[in-house]
Amino acid sequence: MKIQNVPQNYLGIWQRTLLKQADMVDESSYVLWLQTQQYHVDIRIPAHRPIFNSINQLEDCSLEQLSWLATQQGFSGITQIKDNTSEWIRDHDFQPFNGQRDIGEMKFENDNILMESGIDTDYLERWERVANSHLNLSVKQIVGENRHAKKVRARLFTANRMFAFVRPRDKPLPNAANMLAAVEDFQPSKELLLDWLDFEISFGEIADEQHGYVTHSTFPFKEGNKVKFM
Repeated sequence: MKIQNVPQNYLGIWQRTLLKQADMVDESSYVLWLQTQQYHVDIRIPAHRPIFNSINQLEDCSLEQLSWLATQQGFSGITQIKDNTSEWIRDHDFQPFNGQRDIGEMKFENDNILMESGIDTDYLERWERVANSHLNLSVKQIVGENRHAKKVRARLFTANRMFAFVRPRDKPLPNAANMLAAVEDFQPSKELLLDWLDFEISFGEIADEQHGYVTHSTFPFKEGNKVKFM
């Protein structure tokens, strides 16, 4: 099946400024969505994150810190848009598959403000486009390393002077409502839990053609670090 390019007005990096659901309003989680002509990447970091100052790798985390990491969200895959309906088809997902589509009705208030209303579930999200983030858009398949130093397929996105890196886990998650539910239901060992959490989505600023600085990541201990693009 031929993949259709998404419309130009969707391209770039969008920051979520509001989420409304029936029982909650969220204006404090840090959420970014980077959209290229076909592929997307999304990161969602809840507010009130624990301190990770003394942590250099997943294995250094306490069980409390690991439990918090399990509440993060992020995914990457193909975006399909038809009329005003957008569906994000995830082939890499930080959270386990819960049986639901990620599909919404989209309405532009102007070129840089986008409202998303849930179709299968009830929610409203407000997105603001980062200035000039539609420039220098690219995505390429590269190679990353997991915590066992095993080579795995990864994706590197660029958007103007920003980048996003996606390196999925090597161990599949069981189907569950979310990762915390999977932990409760399946009681994984710490080693298996580390493998479940070994999924990096990092956003950052491009320093040069080969390097960048991480600003936000599912690995909080990487934030502020200089990284080399592989």
